[in-house]
Amino acid sequence: MTKLDIAKKIIKENYKDADCGILDSPNIIGDWMTNIYNDNDLVIDICYEWSYFKVFGLSDDEFNELEKFYYTLDKEENE
Repeated sequence: MTKLDIAKKIIKENYKDADCGILDSPNIIGDWMTNIYNDNDLVIDICYEWSYFKVFGLSDDEFNELEKFYYTLDKEENE
């Protein structure tokens, strides 16, 4: 399983808790984050208070694909 496949699985499983966005930038605001996945090269955090994900360890192309996948989940939820 690739890092991207793992990220998609984790995001889909936790989407209901973070349906307001997905980012790959550092947490400079200081929101309280909970780590939900950490396997050296891939780190996924969730901010339950503001309902978003932070994902680190993917290439720009991989993150762009993950972001597109994330927004398809939003459409599934609203159908």
